[in-house]
Amino acid sequence: MRFHNKRAQYHLERAAEWERILADVQRLQRLEQAPIGEVPKLIRSRQTALGKGRNDFARELLAEFSKTGLTPAEVRERANEHGFSIPTNYPYKLFRVMKKAGKLRKDEDGRYYLVERK
Repeated sequence: MRFHNKRAQYHLERAAEWERILADVQRLQRLEQAPIGEVPKLIRSRQTALGKGRNDFARELLAEFSKTGLTPAEVRERANEHGFSIPTNYPYKLFRVMKKAGKLRKDEDGRYYLVERK
């Protein structure tokens, strides 16, 4: 049992190390894509400047754009503007889960809207 726990801990540490490397690569990509003179503020953690996580950030965006709707690509753009990295597929997965739970609806243009609870 100790052997397996030790191996599991080793793999968890390796996964965390690779996640940090991925975040650094994504940060460098944003720097390369930024226009000259406009270098985005880099935040080391996965939290917004307000101390909220990426799930809270995406939900706030959905609430903010409840009238016009929001696409997953727009969520990624806004996250880059706020200086924190999210995986490429993150908004798609979050929206799929929220839609399955009945919290979102999708129109024919691919825009997502919050479902208003009564």
